[in-house]
Amino acid sequence: MHALIFGLLVVLALPLLICGLVIYTWRVRRIVIPQNISGTAHEPFGGRLAMHVAGTYKDEVAYKIAQHTPGYGGIVRFLFWDTLGFCAKLSGFKGSFFAYPGPRPSTLMTMMSHRAYFFNQSIQDVLTREDNPATQLVVLGAGFDTRCYNLPEGKDFKCFEVDMSPTLKAKKRALQLAEVPHNHVTFVETDFNQETWMESLLNSGFNPNLTTYVLWEGVTMYLVEEAVRDTLNLIASLPVGSVVGADFFSQDLIQGNPPLGKISKSMHTGMKY
Repeated sequence: MHALIFGLLVVLALPLLICGLVIYTWRVRRIVIPQNISGTAHEPFGGRLAMHVAGTYKDEVAYKIAQHTPGYGGIVRFLFWDTLGFCAKLSGFKGSFFAYPGPRPSTLMTMMSHRAYFFNQSIQDVLTREDNPATQLVVLGAGFDTRCYNLPEGKDFKCFEVDMSPTLKAKKRALQLAEVPHNHVTFVETDFNQETWMESLLNSGFNPNLTTYVLWEGVTMYLVEEAVRDTLNLIASLPVGSVVGADFFSQDLIQGNPPLGKISKSMHTGMKY
């Protein structure tokens, strides 16, 4: 019944949602891409926004900075995310991509929430464990990730967000405009396919002798294999107890092998667009 009511509300709100989607697409193609800002960074960011506006997962920082990001900025947040959130809350619908962590087994609709839940729990466990907890958090390919702004209270962590210059500058601008405190975060500019990110980190005050959690979410699938292997080798040089949280595509998904042929084709089409 909740899903039915949600569907009816979405139909009524279609004019707003379509306008928001059109403006978002225009902003991606006319602002994000020309300025070399990561377009794919909006995908996990959008997943967290969906869960936040539905009330299943609290990420106030993501919601605040969305208003000032190249993709979701301006009126897009209101037309699309606020409208979807209103429909979800009014109907009581908490399923599909709104669910957190969502029912198992994973589907294409719950994949983002399961991925977010896995990394959230992993970071929490490593930063708060009694034996050799991590004291540094490095977010590789940070995009619009907000985990450095939702850390466990009562402890002092060093945070480093690593990404290409255009994306980091867009994020810092969004944080400043949203008045989100970020003095505890060091922004490190690099190109994972061309530079050694560890050198950039070291030049920015990173201590390679401290136990570290390296978050590598939604990045490996956009890098050449050599860059992935080099990164893993660098992470392996960190002290015992350090952890890397990473995700990756299967070869069957990339190559379109059964039973993932249709999903693979759709994802390739979407990425090209």
